[in-house]
Amino acid sequence: MIAWWVTTYTFGSLPMPALRPGWFPQLGATLTNGLSLAAAWLAAALVHRAGWWGTAPLRRIAGWSGGHLAALGWLAPVLAVQLSYIWIGRQGIPGIAGSAGTLIGVAAMMLAVGISEETAARGFALGALGPRWPWSGMIVTAVVFGLWHLGNGLFFGKSVDETWWQVLSATTFGVCFAGARLLVGSVWPLALLHGLGDWTQVLSPGAAPVWYQSAVMIFEVLWGVTLTALAVRRGRHREQG
Repeated sequence: MIAWWVTTYTFGSLPMPALRPGWFPQLGATLTNGLSLAAAWLAAALVHRAGWWGTAPLRRIAGWSGGHLAALGWLAPVLAVQLSYIWIGRQGIPGIAGSAGTLIGVAAMMLAVGISEETAARGFALGALGPRWPWSGMIVTAVVFGLWHLGNGLFFGKSVDETWWQVLSATTFGVCFAGARLLVGSVWPLALLHGLGDWTQVLSPGAAPVWYQSAVMIFEVLWGVTLTALAVRRGRHREQG
């Protein structure tokens, strides 16, 4: 997770106008997440080669293989929340705004974000901690995932209020998605849900009201705890690494 953070905010903060072409303004952000994913894989491979994570295949620890299709139904409420931002917007304005090119470009960028962040956080980090310490792994990865977003204030000029709100919301998001990873086993459904949620929020006419965002954060904590408890009860967490 540290390798991901350093790569993302070091490369992502560099001024590179060439990576914002008119035909794909999101090119720089998409490539940044690709590099961050590569950095996470490299760091994980070095740790794995040292024998710290046992003998489980690295793809399995990352959540890139395996999974429980029967558990996907537990993600339906999460999908509903991610889609809800289409209808919940500032001043009650529903929908998705943007040209066809914008919709496609942002979708590509957010898919890269979802794969990159889920692999680093709920993949390698939780895949290493979850088999032995599912509850601690859920909490630690969620908190670190939240703290990742301090970089938005440090490097991208976000205000203090906006930054701490992002840290808080990302932490509760991390609790929910950690529980989902422990129960489902694979990060691929999480990457798609993550990218979808970011896509709907970025392209909705306005930010969701504070009351709605607060309700979502409460749901994420409760649902993440529920999914983690189910994973522990069924022994799914032992299958992560």
